[in-house]
Amino acid sequence: VLEASVDQEFDIWVNGEKFELSAEAIECAEALQRAWFDIVEALDRSSASGDSRPSRGDFVATLAAFDSAWADFEQRYISELIAIEERARTLVLRAIEFEAKLPASEVPGRTASDFPASAAAEEEFLKLIATLNSIANHKRKGRDD
Repeated sequence: VLEASVDQEFDIWVNGEKFELSAEAIECAEALQRAWFDIVEALDRSSASGDSRPSRGDFVATLAAFDSAWADFEQRYISELIAIEERARTLVLRAIEFEAKLPASEVPGRTASDFPASAAAEEEFLKLIATLNSIANHKRKGRDD
Protein backbone atom coordinates (compact mmCIF):
# COMPACT_ATOMS: atom_id res chain seq x y z
CA VAL A 1 0.00 0.00 0.00
CA LEU A 2 2.80 2.40 0.88
CA GLU A 3 4.57 1.52 -2.37
CA ALA A 4 1.39 2.25 -4.35
CA SER A 5 1.20 5.71 -2.78
CA VAL A 6 4.91 6.33 -3.42
CA ASP A 7 4.87 5.19 -7.06
CA GLN A 8 2.28 7.81 -7.97
CA GLU A 9 1.06 5.52 -10.78
CA PHE A 10 -2.61 6.40 -10.83
CA ASP A 11 -3.34 4.97 -14.27
CA ILE A 12 -3.97 1.24 -14.34
CA TRP A 13 -4.11 -0.69 -17.60
CA VAL A 14 -6.25 -3.84 -17.67
CA ASN A 15 -7.22 -5.72 -20.83
CA GLY A 16 -5.91 -2.89 -22.95
CA GLU A 17 -8.17 -0.37 -21.22
CA LYS A 18 -6.96 2.52 -19.11
CA PHE A 19 -8.51 2.98 -15.68
CA GLU A 20 -7.73 5.96 -13.48
CA LEU A 21 -7.91 6.18 -9.72
CA SER A 22 -10.31 8.77 -8.39
CA ALA A 23 -9.27 12.19 -7.15
CA GLU A 24 -10.13 11.01 -3.63
CA ALA A 25 -7.72 8.06 -3.91
CA ILE A 26 -4.99 10.39 -5.16
CA GLU A 27 -5.62 12.76 -2.24
CA CYS A 28 -5.42 9.82 0.18
CA ALA A 29 -2.11 8.74 -1.42
CA GLU A 30 -0.72 12.25 -1.00
CA ALA A 31 -1.90 12.37 2.64
CA LEU A 32 -0.17 9.04 3.27
CA GLN A 33 3.05 10.42 1.78
CA ARG A 34 2.85 13.49 4.03
CA ALA A 35 2.25 11.27 7.07
CA TRP A 36 5.22 9.08 6.09
CA PHE A 37 7.42 12.17 5.73
CA ASP A 38 6.29 13.29 9.21
CA ILE A 39 7.39 9.94 10.68
CA VAL A 40 10.79 10.16 8.98
CA GLU A 41 11.18 13.72 10.22
CA ALA A 42 10.20 12.72 13.78
CA LEU A 43 12.69 9.84 13.70
CA ASP A 44 15.42 12.19 12.48
CA ARG A 45 14.61 14.62 15.29
CA SER A 46 14.55 11.82 17.86
CA SER A 47 18.13 10.89 17.03
CA ALA A 48 19.21 14.47 17.65
CA SER A 49 20.08 15.70 21.08
CA GLY A 50 18.58 18.62 22.89
CA ASP A 51 15.17 20.27 22.82
CA SER A 52 14.41 19.40 19.18
CA ARG A 53 13.54 15.79 20.10
CA PRO A 54 9.79 15.11 19.83
CA SER A 55 7.96 14.18 22.98
CA ARG A 56 6.47 10.75 23.37
CA GLY A 57 3.02 12.28 22.90
CA ASP A 58 4.09 14.01 19.69
CA PHE A 59 5.56 10.79 18.34
CA VAL A 60 2.41 8.82 19.25
CA ALA A 61 0.30 11.48 17.50
CA THR A 62 2.53 11.24 14.42
CA LEU A 63 2.17 7.46 14.35
CA ALA A 64 -1.60 7.72 14.83
CA ALA A 65 -1.84 10.17 11.91
CA PHE A 66 0.20 7.79 9.76
CA ASP A 67 -2.00 4.85 10.75
CA SER A 68 -5.13 6.80 9.87
CA ALA A 69 -3.70 7.95 6.52
CA TRP A 70 -2.62 4.38 5.74
CA ALA A 71 -6.10 2.99 6.53
CA ASP A 72 -7.82 5.70 4.47
CA PHE A 73 -5.63 5.12 1.41
CA GLU A 74 -5.75 1.34 1.75
CA GLN A 75 -9.55 1.33 1.91
CA ARG A 76 -9.92 3.68 -1.05
CA TYR A 77 -7.19 2.03 -3.16
CA ILE A 78 -8.33 -1.56 -2.63
CA SER A 79 -11.98 -0.62 -3.18
CA GLU A 80 -11.09 1.03 -6.47
CA LEU A 81 -8.93 -1.92 -7.55
CA ILE A 82 -11.88 -4.23 -6.90
CA ALA A 83 -14.17 -1.98 -8.96
CA ILE A 84 -11.61 -1.88 -11.79
CA GLU A 85 -11.35 -5.66 -11.73
CA GLU A 86 -15.13 -6.00 -11.95
CA ARG A 87 -15.33 -3.62 -14.90
CA ALA A 88 -12.37 -5.29 -16.62
CA ARG A 89 -13.87 -8.77 -16.41
CA THR A 90 -17.12 -7.78 -18.15
CA LEU A 91 -15.63 -8.88 -21.48
CA VAL A 92 -15.08 -12.39 -20.14
CA LEU A 93 -18.54 -12.45 -18.56
CA ARG A 94 -20.11 -11.43 -21.87
CA ALA A 95 -18.23 -14.22 -23.64
CA ILE A 96 -19.54 -16.70 -21.05
CA GLU A 97 -23.06 -15.37 -21.56
CA PHE A 98 -22.91 -15.89 -25.33
CA GLU A 99 -21.17 -19.26 -24.98
CA ALA A 100 -24.09 -20.46 -22.84
CA LYS A 101 -26.42 -19.81 -25.79
CA LEU A 102 -24.40 -22.04 -28.13
CA PRO A 103 -25.24 -25.63 -27.12
CA ALA A 104 -28.62 -25.49 -28.88
CA SER A 105 -26.84 -25.17 -32.22
CA GLU A 106 -24.79 -28.31 -31.56
CA VAL A 107 -27.70 -30.75 -31.83
CA PRO A 108 -26.76 -33.68 -34.13
CA GLY A 109 -28.46 -33.54 -37.54
CA ARG A 110 -29.31 -29.85 -37.23
CA THR A 111 -27.50 -26.89 -38.76
CA ALA A 112 -26.88 -23.40 -37.51
CA SER A 113 -29.62 -22.11 -39.85
CA ASP A 114 -32.10 -24.11 -37.74
CA PHE A 115 -31.15 -21.88 -34.79
CA PRO A 116 -30.99 -18.23 -35.95
CA ALA A 117 -30.65 -16.90 -32.38
CA SER A 118 -27.76 -19.29 -31.76
CA ALA A 119 -26.10 -18.19 -34.99
CA ALA A 120 -26.15 -14.58 -33.78
CA ALA A 121 -24.84 -15.69 -30.38
CA GLU A 122 -22.09 -17.68 -32.07
CA GLU A 123 -21.05 -14.67 -34.14
CA GLU A 124 -20.92 -12.44 -31.05
CA PHE A 125 -19.11 -15.14 -29.09
CA LEU A 126 -16.45 -15.45 -31.77
CA LYS A 127 -15.97 -11.67 -31.84
CA LEU A 128 -15.49 -11.64 -28.07
CA ILE A 129 -13.01 -14.53 -28.22
CA ALA A 130 -11.06 -12.69 -30.95
CA THR A 131 -11.00 -9.57 -28.77
CA LEU A 132 -9.84 -11.56 -25.75
CA ASN A 133 -7.14 -13.17 -27.90
CA SER A 134 -5.83 -9.82 -29.06
CA ILE A 135 -5.75 -8.53 -25.48
CA ALA A 136 -4.02 -11.66 -24.17
CA ASN A 137 -1.34 -11.39 -26.85
CA HIS A 138 0.12 -8.18 -25.49
CA LYS A 139 3.26 -8.66 -27.56
CA ARG A 140 1.02 -8.28 -30.63
CA LYS A 141 1.57 -11.81 -31.87
CA GLY A 142 -2.18 -12.48 -31.84
CA ARG A 143 -4.94 -11.38 -34.09
CA ASP A 144 -8.34 -9.95 -33.41
CA ASP A 145 -9.82 -10.43 -36.87
